[in-house]
Amino acid sequence: MESPQPQSPARTTGLPPGVEVAPLTARFIAFLIDFLAPVAVMITLLAIAGALDPGAGRVLLNVLAVLIGIGWALVVSWMYATRAAGPGMRLMKLQLVGLTDGRPIGWARFLLRAAALWVLIGSFIGLIALAVLLPRNPRRQALHDLLVDSVVIAERPLAPPRAGSGASVRQGLLPPQQPAPPQPVYGPRPSPYRQPEPAAAQPYPPVPAPPNPASTQFPAAPPPPVVTGPTEYPRTATTARPQHEGWVAGLDDGRDLEVAGLILLGRNPQGRPGEDDAELIKIVDETRTVSKTHLAIGVDQSGMFVMDRGSTNGSSVTSAGGLSTPCPPGDVIHVAEGNIVSFGDHWLEIKRTPATQ
Repeated sequence: MESPQPQSPARTTGLPPGVEVAPLTARFIAFLIDFLAPVAVMITLLAIAGALDPGAGRVLLNVLAVLIGIGWALVVSWMYATRAAGPGMRLMKLQLVGLTDGRPIGWARFLLRAAALWVLIGSFIGLIALAVLLPRNPRRQALHDLLVDSVVIAERPLAPPRAGSGASVRQGLLPPQQPAPPQPVYGPRPSPYRQPEPAAAQPYPPVPAPPNPASTQFPAAPPPPVVTGPTEYPRTATTARPQHEGWVAGLDDGRDLEVAGLILLGRNPQGRPGEDDAELIKIVDETRTVSKTHLAIGVDQSGMFVMDRGSTNGSSVTSAGGLSTPCPPGDVIHVAEGNIVSFGDHWLEIKRTPATQ
């Protein structure tokens, strides 16, 4: 069955809580500082050199202009590739990081991004693409950012470096993902998002007899008989709540979906063979970041799970502590109450209704 078409939701970034996309005005000012300021200095020196008579002074200014340009480019590139921000972005309190890991993007991706940006700036069509895509994209990504999977955000602690990097570890945007062993589809599997189950109640330990006083006017009481076997104590009868009950998915457009079976979300979701009973939930997506059948959610004997259905833009799960992990397509990921599941530019919150007595 299909849900009624909802009203168009507010556009969201799909980033973990607390991560803010950089404003375009601040990005433009940072660009002017990082790239155009040294160009202006070089042009000024070259103009002064051109006004001088041929000689050592003119040659010196020309060489100085070239050295300033090369030195500035190397320093700025190093800062972006390894420290996530050049002088301009540091001044504007911005950072350039990888979208899926929250780390500096490295030399290769930075040089590719810079080359793509200057190609866009140097062509009329490219400038039009920048002017159209940057304001419309919720994460303010144009072609050069999409090419290397980067995003410009407000300044925050960077994600932890990869193992063996030698850098200090700080809390970050998205933690590194450890590969999980293959698991059967829709079967139970361990998940980092499941909360640990309470330990089973243990029998109460025997209460030792109070010791006799050291001195008394009455004869000492005889010692208690020796117990030759284990003493059994009755346990309080409790009924554990089934793991598959009470789960709710709160969509970012305000709808709450009771998860009692398989639910498919997307722009126009369609079930696979054998999924005739799946509930089909349509997502209004102006930016077309959500695939036709993007995400599956459901419950099994281990609790609630989500699974990316091979979407174009992927899905991720963010824990209550703000740590996010991408969902490999086709893998069952069990989730816990309070987790946030991002899919495209949309998200849903994992909820659970209180247990009935």
